[in-house]
Amino acid sequence: MAQSGFKKIFASRIFLFALLLIFIWFGIKAVRMVSQKQELEKEISNLKSEIEKLDKSSREFSQLMDYLKDPNYLEKEAKEKLNLKKQGENVVLVPEVNITGAAADPLASQIKSETVSVEPESNPVKWWKFFFEK
Repeated sequence: MAQSGFKKIFASRIFLFALLLIFIWFGIKAVRMVSQKQELEKEISNLKSEIEKLDKSSREFSQLMDYLKDPNYLEKEAKEKLNLKKQGENVVLVPEVNITGAAADPLASQIKSETVSVEPESNPVKWWKFFFEK
């Protein structure tokens, strides 16, 4: 009698409908989990590529720092930008030569350009030009 009761339950339409709903629910959950897994894998690959970029830039910065700490670089920059010299070292200035062969003297060019002198304008004249001569 107990077997006939189980047969009736398993053969009933309500049980089959409930079983169908359970399978559909599990199927929907499985599809959602697969899509979440794909999204997570995509995010992981993006993060790995970002890590590689950051590692590369970190290596480049460390190489730059090593180069900037190099005594030869420091000496070169001190000589070029700060006009420093080592003890016992002599500095020789060589004038630049133009194409014509004459030495380029910056002071001579300044004197030539400054020979034309302009008288300074008075303040009222400057205001007049400011407002009316545009």
